[in-house]
Amino acid sequence: MRVSVVTTVLNEEKNVVQFLDSIVSQTKKPDEIIVVNGGSRDNTHGTLKKSQKKNRLIKIYELPNSKISEGRNFGVKNSKGEIIFTADSGTLFEKDWIKKILAGFKEADVVFGKYVSKPHNIIEKFLVSRLPNWDRVNQDKFIPSNRQCAFKKVVWEKVGGWPNHINRADDNWFHEKAHLLGFKYKFVKDATVYWMYERNLKSLLRLSFLDSKSEGFSHLFLRRKIYLAELFVLFTAILLILLGLLFNFNIILYSLIFGFFGDIIIGGLIPYKKVKDWKIFVVGIFLTPLVYFAHVFGVLTGIVQRSYKDKE
Repeated sequence: MRVSVVTTVLNEEKNVVQFLDSIVSQTKKPDEIIVVNGGSRDNTHGTLKKSQKKNRLIKIYELPNSKISEGRNFGVKNSKGEIIFTADSGTLFEKDWIKKILAGFKEADVVFGKYVSKPHNIIEKFLVSRLPNWDRVNQDKFIPSNRQCAFKKVVWEKVGGWPNHINRADDNWFHEKAHLLGFKYKFVKDATVYWMYERNLKSLLRLSFLDSKSEGFSHLFLRRKIYLAELFVLFTAILLILLGLLFNFNIILYSLIFGFFGDIIIGGLIPYKKVKDWKIFVVGIFLTPLVYFAHVFGVLTGIVQRSYKDKE
């Protein structure tokens, strides 16, 4: 089976070389590496050209002002492989990644591994505490990210590619639909991608809002338990505030106390158990409500936007 790796880049001059090196140094080489540049304003294009001179597997396409989904669809459409590996330029692959993932196609249409990260600040460590528990993955329901999976090209054809009507969460949309179409998924636990995310408080909240807005706009939130739970909490809180204002202010007071203890457990204790760091216990208590509001307002904004336009 021919193998194509497809990725999109935008202003990734700093990361793209080590990213491509992790692909070309695989024990099982791909047949081609397709890079779609979405109109980078830094020296990403020049850096890609230098890498291409060293390895002719790399094919560069320019698609200015394109969304990530448009770039991925363009890349897959122009690929020659029967198996498509998707990738983010902010990741590094262990040397046996392709070999291990390919082995899973003996019994599946979509194969995914795990992604891990080495945090550089307290915000990133908080995010690590929110990563999936890879020991409890249900491969028949799990929604993998584009950074950690590969699929038969026929899956992309039947799904219809990634959606162009949303700006983010396109991988969630793609895999939700692939699951609904009955494609079989396989989790290869010992296949690892290293995710090199760079986050501070501003980017954490901004991306939480934007991801959730796309989930709301596409109505994907209706199939996501976390969003339904967060919306339930919001509407319950509004109801309790109204009851407190109308009947007894103690209702609001007791609700705040209950919410605070819930935040200690969900925002502090659970993350602490994952990373064993008391700093995360404290930081999580403050960050979890902020992320919660970013999610809720993102989903609601997306729902409202969908009522009057067809594309984000």
